[in-house]
Amino acid sequence: MKHTFYAIVFLVLITACGQVYFSEPNPQRGVRVKSFSEKLQGVYADSIFQIEIGKDSINVMGEPYKITKKDAAADEVTIRYYKSNYFVSFKDSLYYSVFMARFYDDKLAVYMLNPDERSVEVLSRLVKVDTIDAQKDHYLISPSKQDFDALVDNEVFDVMGVFEKE
Repeated sequence: MKHTFYAIVFLVLITACGQVYFSEPNPQRGVRVKSFSEKLQGVYADSIFQIEIGKDSINVMGEPYKITKKDAAADEVTIRYYKSNYFVSFKDSLYYSVFMARFYDDKLAVYMLNPDERSVEVLSRLVKVDTIDAQKDHYLISPSKQDFDALVDNEVFDVMGVFEKE
């Protein structure tokens, strides 16, 4: 019951807050991850959220996602390793939510593109930004390979949370 509550809170925060969506899984470059090494597997948590990294799956607040080699369906994720980071693409109806993750010192840092006004202004200098819904701060980007490199190199992804391995 506790995990269901947190899963609902997590989903409400992600959907109620603004979001920068991608038209396809990103990055277009990088190595597709089919499974995680035993060293990275485990439960990572902070005081509110919990993420479990399995060999070939990710469980976010009780919601399981299988790692797939093709574009992700509703209960799947596409993961690519690129520029020393993992990029996780979740299918969200028509578009993809893309998160950047970095493992270090038994911690997992998760990053996302921030949809606030200042961040979207910076983002629009690097890639074309289309507005899906201005009232909800929902935006869409379709970065080329070079555009995506610029997003990573200019550190446009903002930290969403740092989770410690339990």
